[in-house]
Formats: sequence, C-alpha cells, structure tokens
Amino acid sequence: MRFLPALLLTLGGCATFASLTSQTIIEPQKSFLLGGGQRGAFSVSGKNSGSVPVTLFVDLRGKRDSITTLAPGAPFDASFPAEAMAVIRNTSTSRSAMVNLKVRGDASSLGMRYEAARD
Repeated sequence: MRFLPALLLTLGGCATFASLTSQTIIEPQKSFLLGGGQRGAFSVSGKNSGSVPVTLFVDLRGKRDSITTLAPGAPFDASFPAEAMAVIRNTSTSRSAMVNLKVRGDASSLGMRYEAARD
C-alpha cells in the first residue's frame, strides 16, 4: 500500500517561513526524507504515533548521523540547519510506521520523498 503524506500548509507572517503538519505512514524498511538543499533552517516536532520504533537522522551533504530512536508513543523535537535533511526510518521488516509531524521554519521549499532504508 502506497501512502503519500497528507499536508496542511499554513503560511506565517513572512513568505519564506511556513509551518506544515503531516501524519505520515512509512512502509517497512523505508525512510521518509524531508528537506535537503533549502536555504534556511527548520525544526520538526511530533510523535511516533505508530506501533514500531523509528529512527531519526540528520543528513547534511550526504553524511547521515543518527539523532535518536523513538519508541511507539515517544515525542520528539529536532532542529536542522540550512541544506540539511531530516530522515525518519522505519526499521521494521513487516509493519508500517506512523509519525505525526509539525515542521516550522523555512518549510516553504522543503522537498519530501521516500527511499529504501540504507545503512
């Protein structure tokens, strides 16, 4: 089953700053990628609302570092510098993950996509 994140875009006081919310389903052994190459910094807060752990990474110019692993129900809040990408990986081999996200900052130009999980 393929699911694209449902997004609600709300523009803030400045055209380059926005916030968005998303409930995102990530298939087993896949990652959800947010950002990468944007001019400004952004932050992501939310909750692992699914039943499997997910791992949060920061990817800056191809170097990917783990931030934390989130148990089901765990909240998170992370900041990412300009050009960085947030990566949320579902490490389960059989069950989909679900995360609720709220993105703030330079969210108007953030790209989003899925990829097969990598080391």
